[in-house]
Formats: sequence, C-alpha cells, structure tokens
Amino acid sequence: MKTPGSYWLQRLFILLLIPVGLACAEMPSPMAEQDSKSVRPGINDKFLSPELDVDKWVATFEGESREVFSARHEVVAQCELQPGQRIADIGAGTGLYTRLFAEATGEEGWVYAVDISSRFLEHINQESAGNANITAVLGQEDSVRLPPASIDLAFLCDTYHHFEYPQASLRSIHKALAPGGSLVVIDFERIHGESREWIVDHVRAGKEVFREEIEAAGFEFVDEKQIAGFRENYFLKFRKK
Repeated sequence: MKTPGSYWLQRLFILLLIPVGLACAEMPSPMAEQDSKSVRPGINDKFLSPELDVDKWVATFEGESREVFSARHEVVAQCELQPGQRIADIGAGTGLYTRLFAEATGEEGWVYAVDISSRFLEHINQESAGNANITAVLGQEDSVRLPPASIDLAFLCDTYHHFEYPQASLRSIHKALAPGGSLVVIDFERIHGESREWIVDHVRAGKEVFREEIEAAGFEFVDEKQIAGFRENYFLKFRKK
C-alpha cells in the first residue's frame, strides 16, 4: 500500500525531476529536423492559455451529448485493464478517464494524467486529491515526458488530431511503453460527405492516415473495437513492437 509520503514524493518526482532529467538526457534523433514543422499550428493555443476556463471545458468534455462521455464505461471495459497496471491518459483534459482508470487499476496501479495545459492539470490534482494513484504530468507539444518503460497502456481519446508533432510524440509514447505495451487511440471519423463540417475542418486526416502514421512509429495494429455508443468516433488498439 502506498503511504501518503510516497504518494507526494512520486508526484514531485514526476512533475519536477523527470522533465529536467529528460530534457538533459534526450538527444535529437535523425528525424528531428523532419519533425520540427507543426502539422497543425495553433490547434492547442486555447489550451495553453493561463486564462483557460476549466469549468467551461468540464461542461463540454463531461456532457452526455459527447460520445466518449456517454460511452465511457464501455470504453474502459474495452481497454481490458488489469489491477496494478500503469496507464498514461494522454491529453487527459478534465481528467474524466484518468479517474475511471484509477478506479479500474486499483491501489496497486498508477495513472499518469498527461496534458500540455497546466490549468487542466491543476483541476485534475484538485479533483483527484483522494486518489493516491494519480500523478499529473505536464507534457510538451512533442513529448509526453514519461520515463522509459514506465507504462503498460497509453490512452489517447480525441487527442491524436491535436498532436502538432505526431512522429515525435509517438516516439516518446513508444519509449514510455513497456515491452508489449498497448496504445489505444480514439478519434473522430473524418469522411468527406458524411462527417460533420466541424470534424472535417478541425481534424486534419482520417482514420487510415492516422493508422499509417502510428504503424510507421513502431506500433503493430491489433484491432478496431466496436463501441455501441459511437457514431462519430472510432477505437483502435495497437501494440508496441
């Protein structure tokens, strides 16, 4: 069982020491120059604002009209979590899935709520004050900033299309996953003539393109889960090669 002291030490270690250590240790890869150009400049500007209205986003992200909220329990079930697993909720937002994963993995598990928005992480820390197995991690736009082999599952819910530097971000996820670890990607179906105009304008590419990018980053496609409550989203599962 984790003591209060070890809990706060873990949080401080991740939030303060790990980012500094990684910044010093990571060397540019041969693909760094190729990855240096954003594929969607400005898409995350509103989340990086220190004036971010978190309450507004709670109402948006955790409303019944949002598919990934109304189908949240089915999504968690399809992730096939086991007690004691280490999960990274990447693009955690208001912490909806972070809290569900913390419950599903139990006191011996651990959930890293990764986001580039400090305001969202403040909210998650406040809401999860009673959960000793949640750590908030301030990510970068090109890295999740997690130690190597530190997680068993990386979870991206309506987040991948927000990656400005997808290959760099995927490499950081690949490195953070333990051997044989899994990656779950939920995102919007983008089909011209079928998808809503907002999706076509907001999401830069469709499922096939995203899958190709993820496989090119060293992931093996496992399957596509069918979620009864999904009309505009899809659920893809990958494994680290």
